[in-house]
Amino acid sequence: MQKSLHCNDKLRGTPDYILATRSELGKRVLAMPLLVMVEAKRNDFEEGWGQCLAELVAAQTLNKEPSRPVYGIVTDGRRWEFGKLVQNLFSENVEAYPVEHVQHLYSALHCLFHLATTVTK
Repeated sequence: MQKSLHCNDKLRGTPDYILATRSELGKRVLAMPLLVMVEAKRNDFEEGWGQCLAELVAAQTLNKEPSRPVYGIVTDGRRWEFGKLVQNLFSENVEAYPVEHVQHLYSALHCLFHLATTVTK
């Protein structure tokens, strides 16, 4: 099921994947978006981060808590990059994770999912 993040006419998008808290209204309604993932089409990570950052801002606006971090992933399937938005400060992890280093990649994903899900507690 595709879900778009829509705050206004200028700020909307459809990430490839969204991790969000469960809504009391059912699974078709997003509650609090915690993490968005975007494909770097044609290996263009700069454009991928532009799309991801717009969706992170939309997620942050929907959450109505700018001090609560929202996390982003941009990947082409072979290389994975991670970032975080808190208030109006975006930080991108300086290390990219190639799929060939699967243990490091899984560790980074595990850490990111842990951070994203403990934000709600």
